[in-house]
Amino acid sequence: MDRHTLAAILTEHLASYREMSHSELAARLESPRHEDHLDVIDGTAPDGTTYTIETNILWDDRSKRHIRVLSDLSTGTRGCLLGFIPIFTPDVADDFILAPDGTFIDE
Repeated sequence: MDRHTLAAILTEHLASYREMSHSELAARLESPRHEDHLDVIDGTAPDGTTYTIETNILWDDRSKRHIRVLSDLSTGTRGCLLGFIPIFTPDVADDFILAPDGTFIDE
């Protein structure tokens, strides 16, 4: 599968987080449950390629209450470091930072 198609799938997934308010994302961050900070979904692209999307929500600048949402998509390819340590490199990744006033930082 080409990177353009994978990026489009990731952008569509990340759009649901962009629609969340700052207070919704902050509530997830302030939750003591780890699963409120991390979402992992599996999917299948139109050509049959399976993929996993991991999305993390974290404070980018806690004092300013800026929230960063990071998301990456992997088709499952893994490499090896030093020939034996498995490493993970996503096929595509994207992120955004949301300020308390609802604006996106650096866009």
